[in-house]
Amino acid sequence: MAYVMQALKLSVGPARCAGMESIMSRNLNHLLRNTNITCIVKPSRSMAGHSKWANIKHIKAIKDAEKTKLFTKFAQDMKVAVKEGGGKDPKTNSKLAKVIEFARSNNMPAASIKNILDSYQKSQDNAKSAIVEYKGPGGVFLVVELLTDNVNRTKIAIQSSIKKLNIQEAKGSANRIFEEKGVVVVNSAGRSVEAAMDSAIEVGAEDVAEEDDSLVFTCSPQDFIKVKPGLENLGYEVIYAGVDYLPKVYVSISDDDEKQLGIILQRLEAINEVMKVHDNLS
Repeated sequence: MAYVMQALKLSVGPARCAGMESIMSRNLNHLLRNTNITCIVKPSRSMAGHSKWANIKHIKAIKDAEKTKLFTKFAQDMKVAVKEGGGKDPKTNSKLAKVIEFARSNNMPAASIKNILDSYQKSQDNAKSAIVEYKGPGGVFLVVELLTDNVNRTKIAIQSSIKKLNIQEAKGSANRIFEEKGVVVVNSAGRSVEAAMDSAIEVGAEDVAEEDDSLVFTCSPQDFIKVKPGLENLGYEVIYAGVDYLPKVYVSISDDDEKQLGIILQRLEAINEVMKVHDNLS
């Protein structure tokens, strides 16, 4: 009614409106009470277009978030590959070359890859390794490897990221629950464990185990630098190589605890200074 009266005011002008407003109001009220009016509202093209664009923006935002998460993971993998493979040149660092190839196949720009490697190389000059230990949901233990130029700042960033989750710092768990070992995983290529044991003795590995289509060689951290190239010289195809914290004690946890652990791991891996996260989940 207010809109109708405003329209009438505009049509008759301000001078005449004062004397006619009450009459018009009565007549309009009578008309509206005694008239059946069916209103059909159709969305205009501009409304439909706006809704469609809103949906497109929503879908694009989801895809952008997924891409950002994926690229963050690639950046982390590149840093680990540089640290363990001995440099940022993919021609001499096969592990880094594989990560870069996979990143490019997922449309990561070459400029972004170069920036990651350059910035990491600069930060590495002042960076140092450190570990942080936690006890998580269901009693699972975590060893978090860091490479940072400011350990305290990184610890604060971690605490901020995982606060309100079922996790607390557990100093000493790395030595009590885990043991540090060099690990080299190779393609078995039809080789038996018995034949691999001869290779292990030759290159200085402590043990070898079979897992699916792979053979896993373990050694002391000090011997790792000779075990990996030794196996490559014997013709083994190396799938993974690194110095890791291997559990001495394993735990089983509930499905709910495992879901929460998954959230914790995602948040930890999203922090740039976090290189690896080891757990003793069975």
